[in-house]
This record gives sequence, structure tokens and C-alpha cells, in this order.
Amino acid sequence: MTHDRPLAPMAPDPSRRAFCATACALAMATALRGSTQTPAPGEHPPDPHPVKLTEATRAQLTPGTVLDYRRLGAFYLAADDRGVFALTAICTHRGCLVLSEGPTGFGCPCHDSAYNLQGEVTEGPAKLPLRHLAVQETEPGGRLQVDTSTTVPPELRL
Repeated sequence: MTHDRPLAPMAPDPSRRAFCATACALAMATALRGSTQTPAPGEHPPDPHPVKLTEATRAQLTPGTVLDYRRLGAFYLAADDRGVFALTAICTHRGCLVLSEGPTGFGCPCHDSAYNLQGEVTEGPAKLPLRHLAVQETEPGGRLQVDTSTTVPPELRL
């Protein structure tokens, strides 16, 4: 049997349309929320092995030298006229990793905070300086190790 008249289109189910619209809105809100949030500095779990052994020696670090150890333990080894020191690579504003700008200091790519070579804030929004970390030689003239869990006074040098 054939039909001579065209079939009427089926009306969409309003409950299905509402469900799809709600699901899409929730997915978009979740995606937007996740892409705009930056972890706060306190949200990083403590490192179970905070003492990091570097390949550097004190003799290799002349004034103005900055060595990048972000992959080893989120810190930099640096030297100025007073000696060798280590700074955390974690921005004090929102916890992003700062980038070395050589002997001039460090910059945060997330919110444009800037720090000088000693870790002092030169441009906000960060309000606090970078933490100075404990540095010592494994033996006289030997490799340097940094304790990322120990903050030291900023004037302390090796």
C-alpha cells in the first residue's frame, strides 16, 4: 500500500531538547571554569624528597649566572657579588612557574609579576618576594644541593 500524502514531521520531544540544552550548558561552564582557574600556592602537595642534588659546583656560578632547575625541583641556582643562592621558581601570586630573564631577574608568564635577581617584587600583582632556599655543598668544592622545603633569609649566600 502506498501513501499519496507526505508524512508530517515528528515534533521534537521537549524533554529531550531541554536535556540536551542543559547538558551542553553544563559542559561549557565546566570547561570555562577549569581553564580560568589557577592553583593557589598552598595547593601544591609537599615534595616527599625536598633535597635536590644538582650538577653545579660553586666555582661554576659566577656573578650574574642563573641555572634553571625547574624540572628537578622548581628552583633556580643563582650567583651575585655576595655568593651563591637558590630561589623558588614558584610565583607568590598564584603559584605559576616563573621564567628566568638571566641576570635581570624573573618573570611570571601567568599574570606578569616580575622579580629582580634577588627575588624581590619589581612589578605586581605579586606582593611577596620569591622564597630563598637552603643551599650547601656536598663536600668542599663539590656539587651543590638545594633543600626546597627550607626557607632561608634572603641575604644568606654560600
